[in-house]
Amino acid sequence: MIIHMNDDHPLLKEIAYLHEAIPAGYKDWQPTDLDYLLREESLKLLMQHEGDQILAVVEEELVAFIWYKMTDHTHIKSLWVDPRRRGQGYASRLKNEVKRMSEAQGMAYIKGTVHPANRVMVALNKKLGYNWVGKEMRLEL
Repeated sequence: MIIHMNDDHPLLKEIAYLHEAIPAGYKDWQPTDLDYLLREESLKLLMQHEGDQILAVVEEELVAFIWYKMTDHTHIKSLWVDPRRRGQGYASRLKNEVKRMSEAQGMAYIKGTVHPANRVMVALNKKLGYNWVGKEMRLEL
């Protein structure tokens, strides 16, 4: 089941933690307890005041989420799938749902930053029609 999360959803803390805990190979720092707390507060404030949104797949527990924002385009800020559930189509399902909503809202394109070493996500984005533009992968709508 895909749910639209709000800024007081009980899973928001877990999502903030997962976002901050991206693999060490994709960043040059080690998050601290304060970083996790700040990310949670930041997420809440962005959802309340800047229109950031999160879709999550929940099946008794968090399976996957996508964090994005729509302005004149859609910016995917984070996508995560539980490692035990990868390869089952959850990332594609979430990205396609954001694409559907973006098209319905008249967005010009969808963009997201993908670390070049994240070969699985690069391959998925290419399969879904995204192209490299600078440091981002972008899908023209």
